[in-house]
Amino acid sequence: MSGSLQTAGSVRADFEWVLDGKRDRRDAMDAAGVAFESVDVVRVPASWQHKRSYEGFYWAATTASHVWFESLYERAALMRLDRDRRVAGLASQPMWIHWPQGAGKHAPDFFVRYHDGSAALVDVRPAERIGDDDAEVFRMTAEVCERLGWGYQVVSDISVTEHRNLRFLSGYRFDRWISASATARIRASEGEQRTLGEWEELLANLCAEPLGAVYSALWWRRLRVDVELPLSLSTAAVAA
Repeated sequence: MSGSLQTAGSVRADFEWVLDGKRDRRDAMDAAGVAFESVDVVRVPASWQHKRSYEGFYWAATTASHVWFESLYERAALMRLDRDRRVAGLASQPMWIHWPQGAGKHAPDFFVRYHDGSAALVDVRPAERIGDDDAEVFRMTAEVCERLGWGYQVVSDISVTEHRNLRFLSGYRFDRWISASATARIRASEGEQRTLGEWEELLANLCAEPLGAVYSALWWRRLRVDVELPLSLSTAAVAA
């Protein structure tokens, strides 16, 4: 977010983005067809010694590409998106949204392209850090997205436990943990519930690393658990 925020009288806005090193700006309604999943990062925050937030690149298994994040909370939100099998493309800081009449500008945290061609913008901020100005910017962003036919969400509810589980499971997002035989067995068990330890036993004769295959299935949501609860071998998981 940038500039002095005033409530915009309409949802009209301009998008400004960088694609292949070239900057462009036009009315949001004229930019709906842009491949925002392929744009460059439009805003990179400054770094300084003793900066409290952690920033870097996250390797997204969904897109086989690196995606920028500027806090560990944003990285956790990226992990959520990376596990979503509907997601086909991701871009960080994809555009500036400029509102008219001195209403300021805002760079959403992520753009998401889904396999069905639909799109969404995502902002990330813990609930306790969302102030009145933030809420107004998010409202205005939601209105622009509604006008475009895009989805919009504010990720504000990642708990300590979910964050811990996402960090752990993200180690199993790589292809080396996927077993075709184990995946087929899990699919054949759709709707069945077992503990993670029992799933490991079921897959033991099908792959060299059955527990790794279980965690891979959890990451890709072929096995479903409540990620708000601590994970252990006694955790119940349902084949999806």
